[in-house]
Amino acid sequence: MSNYEHDHDHESSLAINVPGSSWETYDPFICLGINETMLYTQADIETYNALSAFVQQQDVIMGNDGFEAEAGPESSRAPSGTELCRGDQADALVALSSNIPQGPGETETIPHTDEDLSMALNQITSTINQFGAISQTLGNKIEGLNSLFDDMAHSLDSVGRRLDSMEHRLDGMERRMDSMKHNMDKLSQGTESLEAKFRTVNEYLLEVIRREQMVMQEFGDLANRYQEQET
Repeated sequence: MSNYEHDHDHESSLAINVPGSSWETYDPFICLGINETMLYTQADIETYNALSAFVQQQDVIMGNDGFEAEAGPESSRAPSGTELCRGDQADALVALSSNIPQGPGETETIPHTDEDLSMALNQITSTINQFGAISQTLGNKIEGLNSLFDDMAHSLDSVGRRLDSMEHRLDGMERRMDSMKHNMDKLSQGTESLEAKFRTVNEYLLEVIRREQMVMQEFGDLANRYQEQET
């Protein structure tokens, strides 16, 4: 195996295929020996992006498209991004990556944020549960009030029916009173007629008594005359 084939295989093992592109990019973190399963912070990601852009820019400037049309001597092709990672460039990249801040604040940012989010979610869940309990209590009270209102409505309906019955009874009593009044009017008219008849009878009796007195007086006068004649 030639040096060119060895280098090309090594570069292919480090290449990342980009969909829709005719060239390959190189992962500088692999070049630096950084395991991609490590926990990256935001600073690591930004540095990774910057290094990737730098390596791609160097490949474009040096005319390397990630593929070789034909085999040739090593000195006849432009150095690739992987080769730039060797020697001084690799040392520079390692030094650059070693300058990334790794203080306690950064390493605890995500756990602290997760803890805050967990506490916030627990508080929100507790609040939602409290609101749910309050809503349930209010719902029960509203149902109780609705039941009470229904009972009051039934009671009012019963009272209304009783009032209607009393009104019907009062109407019956009023009709009876009207009938009694009509009867009293008839009785009053009969009484007046009877009084008139009594007055007529009284006048007739007075006339009879007066005539009887006249007859008695005449009998007395006749008796006196008869006695005078006998003497």
